[in-house]
Amino acid sequence: MRVTDTDIKQAVVELGWSSRRPVRAYTALVERVLATGATFMRAGSGALGLAYVAAGRTHGYCELHINSWDTLAGLLMVREAGGWTNDFLAGHGLERGNAVLACAPGLKDALIAATGVGQGNEKLERRIS
Repeated sequence: MRVTDTDIKQAVVELGWSSRRPVRAYTALVERVLATGATFMRAGSGALGLAYVAAGRTHGYCELHINSWDTLAGLLMVREAGGWTNDFLAGHGLERGNAVLACAPGLKDALIAATGVGQGNEKLERRIS
């Protein structure tokens, strides 16, 4: 497994959705990602979305709120495949869930700017083991 880096204008970013966030937050996220020139998709599974990033099938995954049991294995896979992830476990991420962003390293800055996820979390402490 290996993440696939590309230019943001060629990127496919999966965007997850959670009923814990207002619909407007999701539609605004879609608008901001599309404004970068990337394409978005939604397959309906955060765990699968993260696995797709790790396998190089997509270039990024973002969800504004997701639970730890849906993300931790996928975050480890992305990191081991050479990708970047935000510090999902910050605050009470393990117990209450958090926003997640995982991507190819070359897309990190563009996706942090577009999604707002990961700001201030450029260095992930490896707490996933």
